[in-house]
Amino acid sequence: MHRRPGLLIGAVILAGVLVSCSERPPEVRTYVLGQKAQLGHLTYVAVETQWYPAFGGGPGARAPQNQFLLVRLSVTNGGNSEASVPSLSVEDSGGHRFPELTDGDQVPDWIGVLRPLAPADTLSGNAVFDVATGHYTLHISDEDEKAEALIDLPLNFRKEPLEAPGVDLLKPESAPPKK
Repeated sequence: MHRRPGLLIGAVILAGVLVSCSERPPEVRTYVLGQKAQLGHLTYVAVETQWYPAFGGGPGARAPQNQFLLVRLSVTNGGNSEASVPSLSVEDSGGHRFPELTDGDQVPDWIGVLRPLAPADTLSGNAVFDVATGHYTLHISDEDEKAEALIDLPLNFRKEPLEAPGVDLLKPESAPPKK
């Protein structure tokens, strides 16, 4: 009779230890447009979005199924070896994910598909998606695709870049020319 309370207490302690040792999924953090997001050795900064009904004009124009969403971003490799920037995707408010397009034909300042980065190197340009107009979150990941984060992409209809002459939004240390 005296053994049963001890066994019960031991079982409760063992269950507590097993639960605390179980691996929890990593936290997926959401960043705002313009905020630095570091994942592994990669640091992402998405600075703006632009919507386009087509690229180019006339018979050679490139038309999407929906709308072209351009996300202007930079990615920096803070590691001491080459890293590849994984592919990106966006997610709508209904939870549907859409991969970035792998064809950069007529896309202004296209960031490309194969994106190797040397140590301390930065890649910048536009990732392009063919999606319906709406609010999206950009899915980004570390160089090994083990950690993921989100960048909130608020809806806007601006077609012109935010940059002023002489200012590069992807390089925070740059300043406008002095008059």
